[in-house]
Amino acid sequence: MLLIADSGSTKTDWRLVDEEGNTIDAVQCKGLNPYFLTESEIARIIQNEVAPVAKGIEKVIFYGAGCGLPEKVCQVKNAIESVLPLKYPTEVYGDILGAARSLLQDQQGITCILGTGANSCVYDGHGIIDNVPSLGYILADWGSGTVLCKDLISLILQEKIDSEIKDDFHATYPMDLRQMLDKIYNKPQANRFLASFTPFLLKYAHHKACEKILKDNFRKFFEYYVLAYDQQHLSEAITFTGSIAYHFSDFLHATAEEYGLEINKIVQHPMNGLVKYHCQTVPAIK
Repeated sequence: MLLIADSGSTKTDWRLVDEEGNTIDAVQCKGLNPYFLTESEIARIIQNEVAPVAKGIEKVIFYGAGCGLPEKVCQVKNAIESVLPLKYPTEVYGDILGAARSLLQDQQGITCILGTGANSCVYDGHGIIDNVPSLGYILADWGSGTVLCKDLISLILQEKIDSEIKDDFHATYPMDLRQMLDKIYNKPQANRFLASFTPFLLKYAHHKACEKILKDNFRKFFEYYVLAYDQQHLSEAITFTGSIAYHFSDFLHATAEEYGLEINKIVQHPMNGLVKYHCQTVPAIK
């Protein structure tokens, strides 16, 4: 019995499967990014929300945002193993490797994540061979839910957007300026708070101001996260996963065409591909 996790900054999907990849159970909890949660906080969430359905598991394979550094990997690994009795050691990897394994399996290509955050890598069918620095939403993450909504809220709070959108925003989210700024600057996980306005951006995606936000962000995403790679890789498969990539796919495809590129696949959630990878492509339990 294998428990696979795909964790972003907003949510974590867990899938309990047998050796053939048949789903036994599934559960979802909040995002378990070790940059924003302590080891004990991660352990408590797993204990309360995952352990009740994780009966008879032998191994956990965890892919997560924020799991790029060894100390963060250890933080998540220790949290999991402190509450789940396992036969085999837990494997913890960054979410970008999980995305590549899910979308490309054992093929080579470029995989991108556009969800709460943003990332990309070049994958050779076995592992990551190139990866631009993931700098987070303050320094980069163009096209992510966090940065897209940050740009939208900035226009709204500065009253530099049509009154139709501004009035609907305040009616939909009844917070005053002080409350908004407190959530952004003083409360934990501001990235999740900002990204939570994605449904509102989607509602007005084809309004000229929102179109400009989307097009400008996706152009910056391609320039930083895709065009930085060697030309030879740009002719390989280019794939995307994440809620932003999925819901704004028309804008993504159009942006790719501007740069003479083609997106081969966009998948909202990588879990089905991860189950296939570990149970069919590369069996996880030896």
